[in-house]
Amino acid sequence: IAQAMHGSGEPGDLGLWDEREGFYFNILRAPGQEPLPVRIRSVVGLLPMVAAEIVPDELFKRFPQFRARTEWFLSHRPELARLVANWRAPNANGDRLLAVLRRRRLKALLAHMLDETEFLSPHGVRSMSRYHRDHPYELTLSGKTFSLRYEPGEGETRIYGGNSNWRGPVWAPMNFLLIEALRKLHRYFGDDFRVECPTGSTNYLSLGGVADELSRRFQSLFLKDAAGRR
Repeated sequence: IAQAMHGSGEPGDLGLWDEREGFYFNILRAPGQEPLPVRIRSVVGLLPMVAAEIVPDELFKRFPQFRARTEWFLSHRPELARLVANWRAPNANGDRLLAVLRRRRLKALLAHMLDETEFLSPHGVRSMSRYHRDHPYELTLSGKTFSLRYEPGEGETRIYGGNSNWRGPVWAPMNFLLIEALRKLHRYFGDDFRVECPTGSTNYLSLGGVADELSRRFQSLFLKDAAGRR
C-alpha cells in the first residue's frame, strides 16, 4: 500500500503525495492520457495518518518468529521497508512505530487538518476542507465538466440521497479514527513532538493534546450549550 501511495519513482508513476501542497491527492489514470492528480482537499488525504500501529518491545520478546520475519523483511525488501516509519528506531520505552507517515509529512498534513480555514471546525474535523467553499474544484473529461465544492449541510443534489458526508460535515467515524491515531502517535513520539493547534495560533500541543482538543470539539455536538440546547 505504501509503495502504491508513494510511487516507484519511474517516469509516469506518480505517487499520491504532492510536495508543493503538502497533501495526498488521488490520481486519475485514463487510457492514453497522462496521470492526472485530482487536487481535492478531503479527509481522504488525511487518512494516511490513520495507518499507524505501535509494536511494543515485549511483543518481539514473546514472539521470536514474528521478530525474525520482521528482520527478514527489513533486510530483504529494503525498497519497501524504507517507505514505512521507524521500524528500526524504538523509542525510550522500547516501542516501535509502524506507520505510513514520517515526521515531515505528518506535520504537513496536520498543518492542513488543524487549520480553521480548512478542516478544523468548532465541532471536529470536516470531511472536506472549507477551502473549497471559495475554490470549487472542477475537472473536465471527454468534454464534460464536473465540479465539487464544500457543502457543510445536506447535499445540494439527491445523487447521494441528500447525504453530503464526504463534502464538508463533521463525520463521527473519521474523527474517531483520527483521534485514535493521534493517541498512538503520541505514545511513540512523546511530548517533545509538538504542532501548532490551531494552525497559525502560536499555541503548540503534543499529539496527545491535539487528540484531546479534537475530542473536546467533537463532544460539543452532543453536550448541552449554555442555553441547554444540543
